[in-house]
Parts: sequence; structure tokens; C-alpha cells
Amino acid sequence: MIDVSAPFASAADAAAFARTSWRQRLPAGDLPNLVLHAAAQEPEATAMRFLPNGRLADAPQDISYAALAEQVLQAAARLAEAGVGPCDRVAFLTPNGPETLIAVLAAQAIGVAAPVNSYLNAPEIAALLDAIDARLLVADGDLVLDKLGAVLAHCRRPPRIVKPAELIRGKPLARLPQRDADMAGLFHTGGTTGLPKLVPLSAAQLAVTALFSAYAYRYGPQDRVLAAMPMFHVGGLLASALYPLACGARVVIAGAAGYRGPGTVDEIWRVVQREEISVLTAPPTIMGRLALDMPARSEVPALRLLTNGAAALPVAIGDRLVEHFNIPLTEPWGLTEATLAVTAMPVDGERRGGSVGVALPYCQVKAVRVDVDGRETGDCAPDEIGVLAIKGPSVFTGYLGLNADRQPFFKDGWLDSGDLGRIDAEGYVWITGRAKDLIKRGGHGLDPAMIESALYRHPAVALAAAVGKPDAYAGELPIAYVQLKPGAACTEAELLDLCARIPERAAIPKELAILPALPLTGVGKVDKTALRRDAAQRTLQALLDEALPAAHAHVTVLADPRHGTLVRVETDAQAEDGVAEALSRFPFHYEVQARRGAAKGASS
Repeated sequence: MIDVSAPFASAADAAAFARTSWRQRLPAGDLPNLVLHAAAQEPEATAMRFLPNGRLADAPQDISYAALAEQVLQAAARLAEAGVGPCDRVAFLTPNGPETLIAVLAAQAIGVAAPVNSYLNAPEIAALLDAIDARLLVADGDLVLDKLGAVLAHCRRPPRIVKPAELIRGKPLARLPQRDADMAGLFHTGGTTGLPKLVPLSAAQLAVTALFSAYAYRYGPQDRVLAAMPMFHVGGLLASALYPLACGARVVIAGAAGYRGPGTVDEIWRVVQREEISVLTAPPTIMGRLALDMPARSEVPALRLLTNGAAALPVAIGDRLVEHFNIPLTEPWGLTEATLAVTAMPVDGERRGGSVGVALPYCQVKAVRVDVDGRETGDCAPDEIGVLAIKGPSVFTGYLGLNADRQPFFKDGWLDSGDLGRIDAEGYVWITGRAKDLIKRGGHGLDPAMIESALYRHPAVALAAAVGKPDAYAGELPIAYVQLKPGAACTEAELLDLCARIPERAAIPKELAILPALPLTGVGKVDKTALRRDAAQRTLQALLDEALPAAHAHVTVLADPRHGTLVRVETDAQAEDGVAEALSRFPFHYEVQARRGAAKGASS
């Protein structure tokens, strides 16, 4: 197994762990062989339990580590027989499940595994398959099979189709090849709009990040890890499934659709209880729902760690969970381009609500100052907000097919994360905003250019900009801003009707504001940071006006040198607690000021 017995209470502990080479700490140099090594240690142990619908009534389907190893070797043999070699891409449009994990491991061992978001529409999936240049497409599940014909019709070069079950049969390979520098994974970023960028990841990068996860989350044979995040994404595929398997843990797969499955979230706590789940990972939307109806600590005695993923978790929700269960909650931060997380809250140390923890072993994180064109001008001081940059063995070498001038790197190989943040004196990292324009809805990035392009089709529009407005459930929802041409006339309803034709439904804004003039930066660009503050102010003001009309609350959203964004609310004295409760659902630092002069504040 992967040895992670060293303490993790601080950034200094992580740095001490990294003094031993990561290669010395791993029993294999690639992820498939790490899983097979774990299988050899405890072959009769249960590797995976599958609940097809993620419900208590499901008949559990168990696979031992011995069977897992055998089936990975079988699938690898079938891929090799199909002509897949080290440079060939195998795309995946598959639901959550054991067969997906087995086929992905086999594809990483023989070629390149390229999972694709099954929830995209047919033309977008086809464009991705063409960009991936997939030799083979592993496809299954009603969601995919219902539109597979349309997907293939849109492909310039339709790949050969195979179901995952067709790979898991016949004579297995005697052993898997050993891989290291070879590309083994190809993941798309950018979420649900446009053609996302393709991130190539090597076998070594996937392996070293397994070590990061083992150290941060203490995965081991004693664990039962709930897997309900989507397996087309690095979080659901790696952090919740393949990395625990590499550590000998049991992975309990809660349904083919994960948290999206009908009734699954409603029964999660009872699944956690019955299956003796020790590690639960979920996005903020699910964490918020789970925090509303928590079982007694005595009903889930095996639960030892909660992990938030995909987007920022409001501090109030995290506090509620930690105080109720008295267990660690970690909110790791990273990105696909760095092969998942590069920071985590120390499991043996202090939790600082609102922080994403400290840099993991072998990872470096710093905040850098940039000029108006995004060029690096120097490193930030402690607690100074800048663009967060990452360096380490898990950082990719660049997007597939893009020129060097379009790659996201600062000097000396530091990856530009696109996130704004600060690092305090003890090494804790705090995310304060985004330098990138993506609107993050439910953990998926929406390209504002799609909304803006639609608006610019109207002859009255001079300037258009789309940003994210805060939403307690989805994280952000799109809102559009428009400046009209001099003398032109147009209504908000007309422009929203134009937006309704946007092909990606998640990107259609439900709110639009026509302003006399859009705010501009010193170099004449639309100031989207100012628009995000305006969107937050509009949203929070409307929320308080509706929920607490008697409070007479007045919301102001300000830029803040420490927190990035500060929400300040002036209200009647008797409404302070109600206002604070409403604001606690959002990941902002806020202050509630009573008109009589006393203030109540919280970091959220």
C-alpha cells in the first residue's frame, strides 16, 4: 500500500514529507499498476460495491480486489487486440459504475483514457470526440445510447463503438506495461459551453496525485469511500474512486447517475450509515442539502472525513457539519491542469473556515502580481491578493494543440490558475475571486462569450458582458449587462428573448440589466470585477427584500484588500440575526451593521 503514516498538521509537515522523493514512496509509477499492487496485498477484500440506483433498496453488487485486477487485465487485452497503442485515445461516454473504472484503468495502461461529459448535447460531444481524435469510444447508459446516433452523425471521424462489458471478457494479459512519462489521460475543461481545452496528463502525474490524495485524506484498507461525483471529471473519477482503490479502500458507488439520480441525495445519510462510509465527498450544493437533515453522530460512527469539491463551500455550512459530527472537513483546491488538488486542509491540524488549506507535499503555491495584460510582475507578500500560481510534479505541460503563447504559464513553469487569492503567514491559501471570466454554475464553467455573442446580434447593443451572480444552490447563475448605442432603444425583455436562443440551456440568463454605461478598466476593457460586485449586490438585496421586508436592509458590495469581496448590510437592529442567517448561505465575507451602530460580522 501507499505509506502515508507521516503527520499532516501544517504546511511544515507537508514540506517534511516531500523531502523523500515521491517515486520512492510509490510501489508503482502509474495508476493501473498501483491498483493492481493494492489488489495483490488483499485479493479477497471487497474493492467496489455498486448500488445501481444509489438507493437503499438496490441489491449491492460486489467486486473483490482479485476480480478487479483480473478484469482490468482482461480489458487491457481486448484494447490491445483492438489495435490501441500508447498514443491512441480511448474516449468514454459512460455512467458511474465498476465497468467504467475498470475500462478507464485498462485504457490508461494501454493507451490514453479520455472521459467526456455525457450531459453535453450531441454536437458538443461530437466536436470533443473529433478534437480528442478518439480511436475507440466506450459508450453505455440510457443517457448516452439515446443520443449516440446523433453524436456519430456530427462526428467528422466517427470512432468505433464498444460497450465496457465487451472489454471485460476473454483471456487477460499476464501483466500490465509499466508507464511513466507517457500520456495516459486526456481530460476536457471548460464545462458546458463551446469546445473545451484538452488537458493531457502523464501516467506519472496521475500516480503522484494518488500519493497527494493518500496523504491528504489518509485513504487505506480500513476505508469505505462514497463515490457519487461524475466519473467524467477528475474529481469523481480520481479523488472519489481510483485513488482510494490505489490505497486498498472499498469504493461504494452510489448509482449510475451519482448525486443526480432520483432520490439518491434523499437517502445518502442512510446509505452512509448502512455501508459504514468513512469518507464522503460532495459538491457545495449537496453539502448544503445534507447539512439540513444530519443524522446523530452515533448513527454514522464510521464517518471520519468530509470533502467538499467543485466549488467554494459557504463557511456556515462547513461549520454546521464540523460542529455536528466533530470530524475534519477539507475543501481541497486545484484544477484539472494540475491533475486535481494541490492544497487541502491539514487532517491533523487546524481548520480555518473559508481557507482551502495548505500546499500538499511536492506542490508549490504562490500569489503573483500581474499587470493589466496579465503578465507577471513579481511575487505577492503574505496576505496580499494576487493570481495564484502552481508548480510541482502534477502540473501539466500545456493544452493539446495550442501554441505556446496561449498556454497558461508564468515564468519558470509556474501554472497560472486563473484564481485570485492570498497566502497567509502559516501557508494557508484563501481564494478571493477569479481572474478568469468563467461563470461557475454547479461546478461547471460557462463561457460568457456565448451570451455576449447572442446579445451583440441586436442592432441596439453597443457593449455586452455576462458574469456570474451568486446563487445559494448552483454557486453562480449567469446575468447579462448591456450598454445601448447612443439614441438606440431596446427593452430588457427583447434582449432576454434573444438570449433564449442560446443552444446551451445552462448559459441562458434569466436576468439582464441595461446600464447607461458599463464600467471600464483603465485600458478600456469592460470591468467584469465591478459587474460581479453589482450582480452580488442586486442578488443579495433582492433576497433580503423578499425574505425580510421588515428589515429595511441596505446592501453594499465592496472590493476588499483582504477578502476580495466584502458584503456590508445596514439594517434595523431587530433584524440582524435574520440577515446574518440569510447571508451565511453564500461564500462571501460579510458585515451586518445595525442602524443603532453595533455591528455583527462573519466570514462566509
